[in-house]
Amino acid sequence: MAEALLGIVLENLGSFLQDQLATYWGVDQHAHKLSSNLTTIRAVLRDAERKQITSHAVKDWLQKLTDAAYVLDDILDECSVQSKTLHSVDGHTSRLSHLHPKDIIFRFRIGKRMKDITQRFHDIHEERLTFELRVGVTEKQAVNDDDDDWRQTSSVITEPIFCGRDKDREKIVKFLLEDASNSEELSIYPIVGMGGLGKTTLAKRVFNDHEISKHFDLRIWICVSDDFNVKRILQSIIECSIGQNPNLGNLEARRKRVEEALQSKRYLLFLDDVWNEDREKWKELKGMLEWAKGAKGATILVTTRLQEVASIMGTHPAYSLTALSEDDSWSLFKHHAFGLNREKREELVAIGKEIVRKCVGSPLAIKTLGSCLRDVSELKQWQNIKESEIWNIREVSSSLISDENSIMRALKLSYFNLEWSLRRCFSFCAIFPKDFEIDKEELIHLWMANGFIKQEGNVEVEDVGNKVWKRLYDRSFFQEAKANRIGMIKTFKIHDLFHDLAQSIMGEECVIYGERKLTRLPNRVHYLRLLNSNYFVDMDAFKKVESFRTVIDFGQGLHCVNIGLLPSNHCLRALHIRSSLFSPLNNLSHLRYLSLDMCSVLHNSICGLQKLQILKLEYCGGLHNFFPENMTQLQDLRHLVINKCPSIAEMPRNIGKLRHLRTLNTFVVGSKLEYGLAELHGLSLVGKLHIRGLENVSNEWEAKEANLMSKKELNRLYLSWGGRANSQGSNVSVERVLEDLEPPSTLKSFGMQGYQGRKLSSWMRSVVVLKDLVEVILVDCKNCEELPPLGKLPHLKKIDVRGMKNVKWIDGESYEEGVEEKAFPSLEKLSVENLPNLERLLRDEGVEIVPRLSELKIDGVLNFKVPRLPCVETVHAIGIEAVTSFMEGVGENMACLKTLSIEFIKGVVVLPDEFRRLGALQELYIAEWYDVEYFPEHVLEGLTSLRSLIISDCKKLKSLSEVVRHLARLESLMISDCPELVALPSNMSQLTALREVSINYCCTLPYGLQRVPSLRVLYIYECTFTSLPDWLGDMTTLEQLRIAYCKELRSLPSSIKRLTNLSYLSICRCPHLKMETGEDWQYMKHIPKLELLP
Repeated sequence: MAEALLGIVLENLGSFLQDQLATYWGVDQHAHKLSSNLTTIRAVLRDAERKQITSHAVKDWLQKLTDAAYVLDDILDECSVQSKTLHSVDGHTSRLSHLHPKDIIFRFRIGKRMKDITQRFHDIHEERLTFELRVGVTEKQAVNDDDDDWRQTSSVITEPIFCGRDKDREKIVKFLLEDASNSEELSIYPIVGMGGLGKTTLAKRVFNDHEISKHFDLRIWICVSDDFNVKRILQSIIECSIGQNPNLGNLEARRKRVEEALQSKRYLLFLDDVWNEDREKWKELKGMLEWAKGAKGATILVTTRLQEVASIMGTHPAYSLTALSEDDSWSLFKHHAFGLNREKREELVAIGKEIVRKCVGSPLAIKTLGSCLRDVSELKQWQNIKESEIWNIREVSSSLISDENSIMRALKLSYFNLEWSLRRCFSFCAIFPKDFEIDKEELIHLWMANGFIKQEGNVEVEDVGNKVWKRLYDRSFFQEAKANRIGMIKTFKIHDLFHDLAQSIMGEECVIYGERKLTRLPNRVHYLRLLNSNYFVDMDAFKKVESFRTVIDFGQGLHCVNIGLLPSNHCLRALHIRSSLFSPLNNLSHLRYLSLDMCSVLHNSICGLQKLQILKLEYCGGLHNFFPENMTQLQDLRHLVINKCPSIAEMPRNIGKLRHLRTLNTFVVGSKLEYGLAELHGLSLVGKLHIRGLENVSNEWEAKEANLMSKKELNRLYLSWGGRANSQGSNVSVERVLEDLEPPSTLKSFGMQGYQGRKLSSWMRSVVVLKDLVEVILVDCKNCEELPPLGKLPHLKKIDVRGMKNVKWIDGESYEEGVEEKAFPSLEKLSVENLPNLERLLRDEGVEIVPRLSELKIDGVLNFKVPRLPCVETVHAIGIEAVTSFMEGVGENMACLKTLSIEFIKGVVVLPDEFRRLGALQELYIAEWYDVEYFPEHVLEGLTSLRSLIISDCKKLKSLSEVVRHLARLESLMISDCPELVALPSNMSQLTALREVSINYCCTLPYGLQRVPSLRVLYIYECTFTSLPDWLGDMTTLEQLRIAYCKELRSLPSSIKRLTNLSYLSICRCPHLKMETGEDWQYMKHIPKLELLP
């Protein structure tokens, strides 16, 4: 850590001397002495880092060095900021020829500070002599251990190699399917093992096991980590169960929603990475889950490092995970160190096996060291890792269980084998909270702001950041990277042990604060993240902090605090704050990164932040003049990111003068020239650009001047016209404007909305310009009669076309006969909406099309001819007029169709026979077929794979076919708002797989339901009948019955007594039922679990 920081400071000190600022400010003598002392100190740092593990004195000395280095870096940065004030905005006029009174004051103050810091480093330099530190210590470095766990997981399997855990998986699966399945009580089964043994990886395999998926009605995965917050866990259960965030505020509301989600379900809840040792917290959560009354066999699977957690939580003996065997360890190491094709030299194999033995069977340690050696062929480097004394050091100061130190040593060895610049970038990641998905671009911007990365020759600083990220990812410091829609890495995660490593390196320098009140901070803190949404911040807490660099507030702790009141010695580099009333920033001249949420207007003081490189705005705006007048003074600004700010109506005036600007993801065209498209001319923009307000373009020349074609690093372009043009631009040809907005041929995603022209531009018809597109979105281009040649784009994966009434074909291009050519060769998702005249995908017939299409959505397309779609698995069809021919096309051309949703169909009395061709279909959703009356005899006989059938809002439906007997695999049936469907077929007895039925918004319980032989769960919701039929008592296999919001229901049948297997009954919001006091009580008091809500 100290070496990484010292490297940055020495580089900045060298620039300070080279630019002769030290001479100007009269501190050149101090600067030269500092440079000499720092160079001498740096030469022994590796030996000091080795010795600090066993010597507290050396550790304290390193901390003194680190603290002083931060202060010196602040002084140098202050001189750099002051030097900028010596020049005017255009960079030509200088004040160097005469001293301003403010310069004299600054010269005196900086002279005193440089004198003090020089003496401080002199003392540190002298103290080092007492430790007999050696010069030139290289790879055999030492490490420091002080832990704090962090992790984010999901149920997705991201590691393809699964060595040595098959028996573990089989035992856990057997427990869930057999032992837990027979338990009336909620089962809790912990998996225990130290960090890095693969508990989460094993749990993912269990979670995604095929038999487990079939056995449980609902599976939920929650990463808990050490923040065992009951409200948050309940919220996660709700989101995973219903697929949305209902934003419930209080604990009781969340408890009730969880109850609704889990009730009567055999669910499997995974609580991953639990650290909570507070018995009362667990009892509170467990009580709420038991009250939810899940079905027999409901189970919670817990992964934890701590045996104490297992003993507190488990209702069954814990499953202890052990280390990998030598053979499995070696297989895993070979995969990461040698890969598939690399030659396995005999001498490297011998050393590798010794390294593997030192990894003590930890998959994470093995993977980490193997990845570090993947590109290393030199025997000496392998030997250095094997012989490092770090393996034999026992770190008794660790706060974790002692057996984990061997893994931490492996991780730290990987850390110290990084270049010092990469170390600093990695250890900074300790600022991200637990369970956080890190945005890659955000991290690189924070690296920039804190000076961890800089431009290298002609390589831009952002590209340097991407290179650093890639190196850390390749060495497994980062993992589980996720790409965006165009294939670029968007987010990633850090394994909990690597966060332990980062936190142990940072120590008190990085604090994640989650208490209700912030009243004190460690003196050595440099990086602070505030978590709670509402708390008190005492500004006195900042006064003793010697060098403050980064504050990220994800709550509202600073929403009413004047940031300008921070003590003047706090040289903030990065600040993220949520505030509608943003205070002046007069004292934050060192700021490089500023992120604002919910800010109504930018204060003019922002224009004084001459070092500002990144400005991010989210949910901002409200006033017409959001940006201050003098934004062009921010000559160092490189990234202006505007997200979800629709009320921002204009950009900063003359934004084109910000010549270093690289990111401008949103540009709003203004009505005046200084706010127009021509301002984009000289900007070298990268990434995404969304141009809004194109109706305000005042002349066609302006669009040409935007010079989009020259911006070769743009990869996403979106063009939007609003509903009303201003008077100045109303006579401008929109077709000409579009023509002049030709982009570079590097685009991966293109979108256009509100275009009023009839013809597309020539570049939109050019395969050369559009060749790299992965995604196309075209919305409300109402007058267009054609689309781009989408079928000929080789990489196009997603098409979304809406509101284009004149379009007949998605691709109207010609294809040569006799030439083997596939249309839409890479397309995976196609969505067409409100294209009433669409006839086919291609104008030309006889061409092979969409060989990879898996998902199709059709809405408001009246007479679409379905082509052969061999790979489509999901179809959503809405408002189809010629439904019979459509279904004929679906049956003939979609052999792999698994999910079909078809809604809003008029004029069809009989469900078309063509449904019977869908032999692979597993889920069928039929809704709002206004005229359908019955399903004919043969319509269902081909649906032999169907597992779920939903029939909703079919007001005239009277009968299902007797042929339902062919639905041998049907597991779930829902009938909703079908008032005339009063009876089910007589052969319902043949549906032996049917376990769950829901009857919603009906006037009677359909007769025949009692014949289902294996029905376990029955839901009755918002039905209008006054009583339940007596034959309800014939449903003897029923285990769970839930009746809700049946406001006319007045009594239960006495036959309910015959439901001897009924273990759970819920009656909710049925006001006429007199339950505990009425005569119905005698019929249900035998049921073990009752929930009666008036």
